[in-house]
Amino acid sequence: MGSNQTIRLIAAQTGGMVETLRKTHDCGPLGTMAVGRVASAAVLLSATLKGRQQVGFQINGDGPLREAYAIADADGRVRATISVPRAELAGDDIVLGAGFGQGRLSVTRQLTDEAPYRGIVQLITGEVAEDLAHYLHTSEQIPSAVSLGETLDASGVLAAGGLLVQALPGADNAVLGPLIERIESLPPVSEYFARGGTPSDLVTSLMDDVEILETRPVNFVCPCTREQFARRLCTIGEEELRKLTESLEDTVVECHFCRTEYTFDKEQVGALLYGARMYDKAD
Repeated sequence: MGSNQTIRLIAAQTGGMVETLRKTHDCGPLGTMAVGRVASAAVLLSATLKGRQQVGFQINGDGPLREAYAIADADGRVRATISVPRAELAGDDIVLGAGFGQGRLSVTRQLTDEAPYRGIVQLITGEVAEDLAHYLHTSEQIPSAVSLGETLDASGVLAAGGLLVQALPGADNAVLGPLIERIESLPPVSEYFARGGTPSDLVTSLMDDVEILETRPVNFVCPCTREQFARRLCTIGEEELRKLTESLEDTVVECHFCRTEYTFDKEQVGALLYGARMYDKAD
């Protein structure tokens, strides 16, 4: 992340993270584009977070992809999921906007221990970058330019990343004009990284007086645990847990973010009945 006091520039190189997501969710090309851009968008939004703060970025549409959702924190840890990872479109063209269709974008910011803030806008193009820029301008009143992209081949993700440029209060039009020209002259962001460029290179190429304020790694990390899913099973209630012990030898639950499966046998599910009883009493 860089700044010159009135302009904020955030660049993220996310190729490794997006490739991990592709493999984790067994994504086709369209699904890779979708989950990759949503996760990269979350990374860009997380650049200004501190401590335990988190941001969620979600797109819901009526297209074949249906939904993609990512969560990123202040340490560059990202997890993401997609409803239909191997969704396809008719014809040979892979158009992400058609994959999402009409729908909405939502951003959830967990900045304190209190209830999170959530902003929602309608999708403009479904290509993610333009939709994020629209959200930032309308919901957070920050004029922004966003670029997101990925380079794929038959083997997987060659490069991916994003760029977020924001005009802060007091930004001078004399500065914005040349900045916009430089942004428009850039190659696609994934192509920039595929050629060997780095996020710091990208930021410093856009402005002469920019100061690099912070750099941080970006990694796919899912914090799920068996204990978390045991607690979630308790929340379905005592009656439903008893049905599971009567109808199934094993109860298998899956984390939507990392696809890890947790198996609970009849005895283990039975041991959760007391916890479920406590949830029922609390309700």
